[in-house]
Amino acid sequence: MRRRDVIVARVFFSDYNESKIRPAIVLSDDAYNESGYVLASAITTAKDDYCLMISDKDVSCPLEQGSGARFDGIVKLHKKQIARGIGRVRPEFHSKLVERIISVLR
Repeated sequence: MRRRDVIVARVFFSDYNESKIRPAIVLSDDAYNESGYVLASAITTAKDDYCLMISDKDVSCPLEQGSGARFDGIVKLHKKQIARGIGRVRPEFHSKLVERIISVLR
């Protein structure tokens, strides 16, 4: 997996008792990804102030209409949780997502 890849992975809920297969965007760089883990932003159709909406021009794969990337929580995924890659987001979208993540941390 590489930075900006859109993947399908098993993402656990915050209580770690349940999980859901969902798309996510790889945020971490290639050196980190070689560790067997990736840092990712989950993609969801839930809309709120902490979700950056994704348009068709932002991504190279079809996503459910109204999808957005969460920027209020980054998930650490082991490579065994990742089913496959399905596409990539444009560099401009990735940069905007990282900027939103940083804004939450300030």
